[in-house]
Amino acid sequence: MILTVVSTIVSFSLMLGGVLMKITANKPISETVGFRTHKAMLNVTNWHNANSKCGSLWLLTGAAGFALTMLIPLVIMPRLNTNADVVLQILPLAAQIITSAACAVHVERSLK
Repeated sequence: MILTVVSTIVSFSLMLGGVLMKITANKPISETVGFRTHKAMLNVTNWHNANSKCGSLWLLTGAAGFALTMLIPLVIMPRLNTNADVVLQILPLAAQIITSAACAVHVERSLK
């Protein structure tokens, strides 16, 4: 059950991060909030593109992760007669972490 709570917190954190990136996408380069990599902060165009794209991806990742987090304990686990509860609870958490990191790498590589 604790993994479900952690996965839910990660989901909402990703969605919050996505919203913050979307908000900062149309603002000047910030030293505190946003997609802050060397390439993203080189110029305003990169800043806007990186924050807009990564913000959208993180919102999608967080929403999908939350849906998966709720689906597994409420729908899938009651139908299974197995001791795979921990593994099933780790899956959405691991998927969110891997996907959010992959989104950041994808956005960084797409910048000029």
